[in-house]
Amino acid sequence: MNISARNLLSGKVTAIKPGSVNTEIDLSLTEMQSIVAVITNESVRHLELKVGSEVFAIIKAPLVILAKGKPDMKFSTRNILEGTVKHVEHGTVNAEVSLELRGGVMLHSVITMASLKGMGLKAGDTATALFKASSVILAVRT
Repeated sequence: MNISARNLLSGKVTAIKPGSVNTEIDLSLTEMQSIVAVITNESVRHLELKVGSEVFAIIKAPLVILAKGKPDMKFSTRNILEGTVKHVEHGTVNAEVSLELRGGVMLHSVITMASLKGMGLKAGDTATALFKASSVILAVRT
């Protein structure tokens, strides 16, 4: 699968919680990492999702917010993942930060250079990635 989104994570559906319009899908990426996606009920039917289904979670890198270390705040976002900065690609306006999560899963974020400098974020630092469940697109093989 060739896509422009920087994050294509492989996982398994562990829970399906239907609502009146949307369904919350819990995904296990590894034994140590899980995320939540919120998709329409029609998408659940179209993808034929069941507990145990193999899926891909797609998250565009600009939708992944980073915080240095472990924030001492509560957030409304459902996905809060800690990791270690493995690489920082410096650009003129933006930087791409590659974060290795527990279990070896790589997650990429695009943030402004001003944010990068403001946090003093560099390779080897601990960081927390945050993204909304509604920012996760699910895909299955046909």
